[in-house]
This record gives sequence, C-alpha cells and structure tokens, in this order.
Amino acid sequence: MKIYEIQTRYVAKGVMESVPTFTHPTAVVRYMESAFNQYHDQEQFWVVMLNGANRPIARVMCTLGLANQTQIHPREAFKHAVREGAISVIFLHNHPSGNLKASIDDIATTTRLVEAGKVLDIPVLDHVIVADGWTSIRATNPECFR
Repeated sequence: MKIYEIQTRYVAKGVMESVPTFTHPTAVVRYMESAFNQYHDQEQFWVVMLNGANRPIARVMCTLGLANQTQIHPREAFKHAVREGAISVIFLHNHPSGNLKASIDDIATTTRLVEAGKVLDIPVLDHVIVADGWTSIRATNPECFR
C-alpha cells in the first residue's frame, strides 16, 4: 500500500503538473501513450484521476487481463480515485487485437462504472479504447453516460 502512495505522490508533483488540461480524448491518449507499452499483448484497464481543472493527479492500472478480456469492478476502478481525492475520472483500456469497436461487455462495464461514479460523486468523463488508434465510448455510445 505504501509503495503505491509514494509512487503517485512523486509522479503527481513532478511530471503531472506539466500536463495540460484534458478537453478532448486526444489529450488523454497522448498522456497515456507509453502506459500500454508493457504487457501490450494483454488487456489493461487504467484509471486517470483528475482534479477540478481536468488535469491528471495520478494514473493507475486497475487490472491486467488476458489477450482478449479483463475484469473490472467499480470497487477496484474507484478505490484509487477516492484515495487521491479525484474530482472526476477517465477510464482507458486496450484491445490487443487492434479492434477499436466497443464490445457489449465494454458498454455494460462503462454503464456500470458511470452509475458507481454518480453514487460516489466522481463523474466518469469518458472511457477510451486504445488499439491501432483510439475510440471514445462517450462519443460512440453516449447513452452510457446518462
């Protein structure tokens, strides 16, 4: 537990202060560019925690899965956000297959996470799929965010 706290605090005070405000998914994808380099052949589910100015305060890989799936539960998805005092979050996960289309499970998971965020008063701003390019679930499936 302490290792996580030290890592996030160090990164938050050093690198993260120079990151611009996130106003579009492109900025988030650029910020997360190198995050998916390790374990690139496995699905990874990440949370980016934001402050009130939509600047990142931390990022954490919540789960590491298989080549074509990973499990995520709201408990794991939001525990770091609560700990860091995040005002909002953006979720990202990769598709090692290169397919950018959100699966039925991706849409169901997003809807569930958005509902959990409402309960916690930590809005989910987007859920981005990264592959050979990227896609925003908010843009392609806005009904998940209602």
